[in-house]
Amino acid sequence: MNISVSLYGPIARVAGGRHLATLNVELPSPAHVRDLLNQLNLDPEEVGLVFINAVLHDLPGLHLSLDEELHDQDHIGLFSAVHVWPYHYRGGAVMSPRLREYMATHDYLRHQPG
Repeated sequence: MNISVSLYGPIARVAGGRHLATLNVELPSPAHVRDLLNQLNLDPEEVGLVFINAVLHDLPGLHLSLDEELHDQDHIGLFSAVHVWPYHYRGGAVMSPRLREYMATHDYLRHQPG
């Protein structure tokens, strides 16, 4: 299967970028986010935000997306764990059911809008 990947921040180095890189990756089917990171030689600790088709699946340090199954023609956005929250999502982002459930049952966020 063919996956389109955008890398932001220092992790863009794995595709020859300095701050941003995009590439297409061929993966066998079935494949998961963990398989993609392995193919890119990225440690999960280096990855903060994971978007699959513009849906937020992971936040820094949680690693909830590692077992998410990928599909042909998916677009994956990987943000470095040290990269700033993407400005266009500051008003909120659609979250995967797994992440939404985690957020509802854990005190992950330290800041709440006033």
